Amino acid sequence: ASLPGQATSVQQMSVVDLLAHSQDIVAGRVEKVTDGFDAKGVPYTEVTLRVTDTIRGTPGETYTFRQFGLDKPRTLPDGRVYLGRPQGWPRWRKDEAAILFMYPKARRTGLQTTVGLGYGKVSMLDDVAMNAYDNTGLFTNVEVKRGLLGSEEQAMFDTTHGPVAADTLRKFLHRAVDGNWVKNGSMTNAKR
Repeated sequence: ASLPGQATSVQQMSVVDLLAHSQDIVAGRVEKVTDGFDAKGVPYTEVTLRVTDTIRGTPGETYTFRQFGLDKPRTLPDGRVYLGRPQGWPRWRKDEAAILFMYPKARRTGLQTTVGLGYGKVSMLDDVAMNAYDNTGLFTNVEVKRGLLGSEEQAMFDTTHGPVAADTLRKFLHRAVDGNWVKNGSMTNAKR
């Protein structure tokens, strides 16, 4: 017998894609992770981030959102086992530090998640930053107008995969958002 499964196909995202699709971009430390079912029976994981840096969006001390799926598997009262979140969706740990690129909240459910799922959650540890996909494709085939990048940022853009300096990434994101680089065409995905 086979069990029905849930699969999520995740499309590779560049930093241009993350910036273009995110409503909010915040950095901080995960303060609280809970899960449950809303009034309509939709499973969710609620994450509260203690914000250290608002790159895009309304500044605040905390940022709370609900993502689809439970944090951990759970046996329901009727005996069925709910396995948690779909594959590819971000996992959350109390006290972890991250930069989050957030889609707008869904109109009907209020659920919200990171842009590109694991691409839009960039974990920070020991002054380095890396998403769930080893930063693969984050800077690949991205064109930036000459002269906008400093030497540390250019070194970051030369990285095809693996960790990058968290502070360099954060400063770059501020400059790209403040200068509206994606919208005004200063930074684009290269045509393939």
